[in-house]
Amino acid sequence: HEDSSSNQGPGYATPLDAMKAPREKLMYALCILTGTEAQHPDYLSTVDVDPKSPTYCQVIHRLPMLYLNDELHHAGWSACSSSFGDTSKRRNRLVLPALGSTRIYIVDTETDPLAPRLFKVGLPTRRTTQLGSGVEG
Repeated sequence: HEDSSSNQGPGYATPLDAMKAPREKLMYALCILTGTEAQHPDYLSTVDVDPKSPTYCQVIHRLPMLYLNDELHHAGWSACSSSFGDTSKRRNRLVLPALGSTRIYIVDTETDPLAPRLFKVGLPTRRTTQLGSGVEG
């Protein structure tokens, strides 16, 4: 959540402030196809969680990754709640690491929150393949 009303940076100062805030209207969920018979890349789904919306509880967008067998794991925001108070930080990108390939996908959720798009992909390097860490791209 980007708390633009107070211009205090992303998130909330306390968990209680977050509980008092307006309800989220969108949810992003990782959909993992690695290890299934499906021959399609994993994807990020956008789910409408606004009870007043006609598409409530429906997947309204799917953003496929670029490669098979990435195995997306543990999505995170470009700025965490500890950035509250830092107006230079924005929670406008999702970071999606892939266990199966060591790629890191960066997804732009700011331009069109209903239909996020790929912003950047960190590709595995030769050294990554040998050591299991690091990205370039």
